[in-house]
Amino acid sequence: MTKKILIILITLVFISSVWAQNESTVNINGINFEIPPKYQNGEFENNRYRLENQFSIECIDDNIPKHIGLWASEKDYSKDLNIEQHPVRHYFQYNQYIHDNQSHAYFASGNSIYELAWIGNSIPKDIENMIKSTPPSKISDHDFSQKLDNSIKIYKSEKIKKLNDDGEQNYLEAKYHSQIPSDQQDDRQFKEILLTYYK
Repeated sequence: MTKKILIILITLVFISSVWAQNESTVNINGINFEIPPKYQNGEFENNRYRLENQFSIECIDDNIPKHIGLWASEKDYSKDLNIEQHPVRHYFQYNQYIHDNQSHAYFASGNSIYELAWIGNSIPKDIENMIKSTPPSKISDHDFSQKLDNSIKIYKSEKIKKLNDDGEQNYLEAKYHSQIPSDQQDDRQFKEILLTYYK
């Protein structure tokens, strides 16, 4: 009986050590990332690791404009740098929802581009070490910058098109409603607002 209890205890210790090891490392797009202790116990889903609003990392090859566009447009700060053969673009902006600065670093490793996000306005040592520990980039600094800049242009043009499409739709709806007799002042004011902003 004592032998069985001892075996069970050893098994539990082994399982817990394996679990801890798995929690500290995540594999994203074939690359193992060692998660710093303060960012562990997050969730891994759809090839993305995330700890609430504190930290996230993911490969963004599938849609770079979507991932970088908003941050590039709304940034308070931007800097291009190279961290041990990894081209990096760092943005930060004050985020009113978390009442703090939020950083995003886009970096290349191999032929892929990754996005790291964390709280703060600089690249701390643990984030820098995460980037350093990945395979060197096969994308040159120039090509990396060009790829991000082109993605930002795509994002902006898609946003402008959507705003124009929405504006046209709102204008047509306002025009349609203006042809329906109504004694309500609110409807007239609503139509005037739409026509003013979506000419």
